[in-house]
Amino acid sequence: MLDRRTFIKGSVVGAAGLTTAGLLSSCTTTPAQSASASASASASASASASSAASAGNTLPENERLIREASRVVYEKDVADKVKETLEADIVVLGGGAGGLSAAVRAAELGASVILCEKAAALGGSSNGTEGMFGYKSVLQIEQNVDIPPIGELIEEECIYSNYRIDTNRWMRFINATAFTVEWLLSQGYVYEKVDVYKPELGDFKCFHWWKDGKGSTMMEHLEKRARELGVTIMTSTPGVCLMTEGNKVVGAYAHKDDDNEYIAIKAKAVIEGTGGFGQNFRLVESLTVWDLTYGQTRSFGCGDGVIMSKDLGAGTYMCAILPKTGVEGYATLDDIAIAACVNPLLYVNNNGDRFMDEALYMQHYSALFVNAVISQKKAYVVFDQATVDRFVSGDGIYAGLRDRLPGHNLPDLQTQIDDSIAKNRGNVFKANTIKELAGALGIDPAKMEATVNHYNDLCKAGKDTDYLKNPKYLIPLEGGPFYGIRLDPMVTNTIGGLRVNYNNQVVKPNDEVIPGLYSVGVDSCMLYKETYNYTMSGGLVSYTLYSGLTSAQHAFDTCVK
Repeated sequence: MLDRRTFIKGSVVGAAGLTTAGLLSSCTTTPAQSASASASASASASASASSAASAGNTLPENERLIREASRVVYEKDVADKVKETLEADIVVLGGGAGGLSAAVRAAELGASVILCEKAAALGGSSNGTEGMFGYKSVLQIEQNVDIPPIGELIEEECIYSNYRIDTNRWMRFINATAFTVEWLLSQGYVYEKVDVYKPELGDFKCFHWWKDGKGSTMMEHLEKRARELGVTIMTSTPGVCLMTEGNKVVGAYAHKDDDNEYIAIKAKAVIEGTGGFGQNFRLVESLTVWDLTYGQTRSFGCGDGVIMSKDLGAGTYMCAILPKTGVEGYATLDDIAIAACVNPLLYVNNNGDRFMDEALYMQHYSALFVNAVISQKKAYVVFDQATVDRFVSGDGIYAGLRDRLPGHNLPDLQTQIDDSIAKNRGNVFKANTIKELAGALGIDPAKMEATVNHYNDLCKAGKDTDYLKNPKYLIPLEGGPFYGIRLDPMVTNTIGGLRVNYNNQVVKPNDEVIPGLYSVGVDSCMLYKETYNYTMSGGLVSYTLYSGLTSAQHAFDTCVK
């Protein structure tokens, strides 16, 4: 996992845990993704060094660090290093759902296409998704699914984001999802079923499950179609710079990591689908409200597409986050993370105040829960030995994640807690009394003790008059030793970053189009503001496919025909 300390050192490290795309459950990183992320680290460092050297000391420190975390170089620095020049109608940078769907659609229309992917295999985080959102699809119609008016879905998004969304953008997207479903069917892909995703998130049957519930089945099918249609696919070959003539984009430069050489690809249009920038903490902080001082990430995206586009004057858009909380040094499904980040125990901030209904995660998945946590400068989960014993070998956990269900035990919890304390990681603490624990956390002991006493009183009364926590989760802290674990923000992926028009053309801050340049997938998603809504399950991966199809059609019609 990448945290702030490794970021500041200039490392670009592949996530060791899980990754997610869309408003879907967390998904397991494939071996190919992990291997490619590690393999590209040295090449990334080389490219970053070149970029930094070109900039010299003229860039502000924050901009320099943003570039160093990416694979992007300057056109003037790479043009003379090219060993090979290729040509195509359209070049696609990135082989996730957005890039691959764009490549297939463009080739299907008759364009010659070259696709460059940073990793050793295609799919990206889309491999781990479970399905997509669809509205009025042929599958829903065949099953006589009760479909509400589109206005109800738009209203849901408006209320969730305080009416700060572009409703026309949402209207276009939702109405196009039926075509996306049918397009995949026309490519020969077979869905598992149409149903709800999670009953607690809503009962509308809009979730179109991938075969076996695995996005990899969809991505593998699209890759097969791309090859059948003659798309040239180059893996371990990240795009590093855009090729320009005047104000137009006329191709891209890429780096063949296996050969350690640059290539140029001349094209009539470039479609970027580089997969977000969750690894690039400085870029995340510049486009969100997040403070990643103690942040972690499970993303592979470094912001290449955003930075390349910004070099040409592209506008940016405040992005949302697919969020989690984590325990530094541990994966999302490790016992210590399940105990601290999912279960409804007592949370306090750096002032020793309780600040939320700790069962919020169980009611709203994770987005609003994480918002509450990151609203505090620091947040800690506080619990006693009785809770540890319950989780390790007793009645089990109150809430779980994926296959760790309520009632399951966390046999490694005590060991992981003790190991963290022994290693003095600075985020896990143990003390015999609440006052001693407060001192270890840097909190005023009297304030902390008062907070715990008040919370215990609420638990004994069986009613949380402060934050309305469900009474069955009001568990008092009865006896030592006591534990405190810092909750750290975790970026699963970013959503948004670049300004695009309804055709997915990249635009400048004044909405002027940058000719020949398109962005698809998470970097182009302007549907959300700072908070991602999990209610419309499958929305992000559905948008990613939609944006790929939209950009390919427009690029073919205006640049290729």
